Amino acid sequence: MNRIIRSVGLCIACVGVLNVLGCGTSQPSHFYLLRAMSPASDAGLSETKASSRSLGLGPVTLPKYLDRPQIVTKAGAHEVELAEFHKWAEPLQENVADVLQENLSILLSTDRIVQYPWKQSNPFDYQLSLEVLQFDGIKSQEAVLKVRWMLTGEDGAKVIHQKTSQFSEILRGPDYEDLVEAMSRMLDSLSKEIANVIMAGSTTKSMK
Repeated sequence: MNRIIRSVGLCIACVGVLNVLGCGTSQPSHFYLLRAMSPASDAGLSETKASSRSLGLGPVTLPKYLDRPQIVTKAGAHEVELAEFHKWAEPLQENVADVLQENLSILLSTDRIVQYPWKQSNPFDYQLSLEVLQFDGIKSQEAVLKVRWMLTGEDGAKVIHQKTSQFSEILRGPDYEDLVEAMSRMLDSLSKEIANVIMAGSTTKSMK
């Protein structure tokens, strides 16, 4: 009888341990994507548009600390946190490049935007290269984008514009979804800044 009781007790203890271990690993992972602006977001840009513009987009580079599946947030001046259960659904560099391509296509009313790498023989009116220096945030506070970009013409032989741009967005809530939405809005702002430079250059060319 005592042997049966001990066996039952051992089984109950094992089940309890398994439940505890299971609780420690049962948190589901969440996956996120940056989103492009809606087509209506181009309202307010100059009406001088030309669908004949062509743009080579890239290279687009990110710092190594962002080259990982986990969403990175700032925990202090010198500390970052990696979210083990909140991850990017695709490599962040590819997502950023795709969003910029779609945004600029909307803002410039052109589908003639090709991402790097491209065939060497491809002639472009403009080439846009971007080096992302910071693209993260503090949960429940704000997100920050800092990027160095350069616009060239004549197949890269002539620098038209170069700048280091910085944007910040207040988060609308405490969740990672709110952080990703803020990061998307900052890409919208960057896209509009770049599109305005391209359109100003196109207007100047057309007046000559």
